[in-house]
Amino acid sequence: MDYTTVVIGGGPAGMMAAGTAAERGHRVAILERNRVFGRKLLITGKGRCNITNATDIENHIANLFPQGKFLYSALNAFPPSALMNWLEQRGVGLKVERGQRVFPVDDDAHRIRNALVEFMKKNGVDLKPLNRVLECKKKGDKFSIFTEGGQFKSENLILATGGSSYPQTGSSGDGYTWAKNFGHKVKTPEPGLVPLIVKEITLAPAAGLVLRNVGLKLRDKRGKILFSELGEIDITENGFSGALVLSASIFVKSGQEFFLDLDLKPGLEPEQLDRRLQRDLENKSKENLRGILGGLLPRDLISPLIKFTGLDWEKPASHITREERQVIGEVLKSLSFSVVGKRDWSEAIITMGGVKCGEIIPATMESKLVPGLFFAGELINIHGFTGGYNLQLAFSTGFLAGENC
Repeated sequence: MDYTTVVIGGGPAGMMAAGTAAERGHRVAILERNRVFGRKLLITGKGRCNITNATDIENHIANLFPQGKFLYSALNAFPPSALMNWLEQRGVGLKVERGQRVFPVDDDAHRIRNALVEFMKKNGVDLKPLNRVLECKKKGDKFSIFTEGGQFKSENLILATGGSSYPQTGSSGDGYTWAKNFGHKVKTPEPGLVPLIVKEITLAPAAGLVLRNVGLKLRDKRGKILFSELGEIDITENGFSGALVLSASIFVKSGQEFFLDLDLKPGLEPEQLDRRLQRDLENKSKENLRGILGGLLPRDLISPLIKFTGLDWEKPASHITREERQVIGEVLKSLSFSVVGKRDWSEAIITMGGVKCGEIIPATMESKLVPGLFFAGELINIHGFTGGYNLQLAFSTGFLAGENC
């Protein structure tokens, strides 16, 4: 069957691209290997779906890597404010939370997915679920797309297949193969926004504990700070997860040394913390070290943390020396861990790597090598921190591709 435009990939980028192209009068088909569209979207943010970040374009650019400026045209064409208006006009109420993160007002990702599906249907897109693409090529001015459900022909082809993260949702990485077949260079994909594994697992007994309002720094072996932020982390059996750690993981490269430094009391300067410890030791002189730290730390963290100090947790407060008090303060302010790796694809939220930006026209998302071929979403070598930046990237590039195909 012949179409003006065929979109491969039924995620947010693909659905936005398909609906936008159809709205312009194109005859559009969207091919999706799953039974439902937006399967990955439904599990984003644990089902809450952090749709975007309610800040300006410059902030988005600063939170996208490795070439955030590549997205100036896409973000100007369809900025966060436009996405929010687009959703609200379709009956999706939104709310803005800490860090300017935007969510559906009822925390239900189905609202977002359903709005996109209805957008496509309203504009006459042919939805083709359960159509796994086997091959796509171009002959003359037509693309041929071969699927398990038959053959499709089109004047334009938009690849919005996503990356390799969350493979259980159908993210197979096939888009990279097709991009290469069309002559594009692809930066080798690797897991992004993923928990980190550390050498020192002293905190493992506290696995499952969520630490809020802590400081985290990631540094390389030369001491250069690559990431520094305040927020929330989760303790795991072999390392750390949570929003801060996931964002820091973007800078962790295999084969290199990295270190995580935790500040459990970022609101207190070292001198203030020392005065607090002195006061607690004086007021609770008959208690042991475990009892003293009970006023500073979550209960499950006390015993594992005392191991870092090398002190006897049964030691009475009245017997703790000045030097030992300083050791406690140093541990609370700078708890250091050696990063030995990242968790695998099954836990990665995004893919780092993809089709190189230099081979894509930023004002249109069209290939510089193959006329009529467009890219959108995670397949492109752009990725961002947690906070809604990656979904905004998907919607903006999808919109721009749909507007220019």
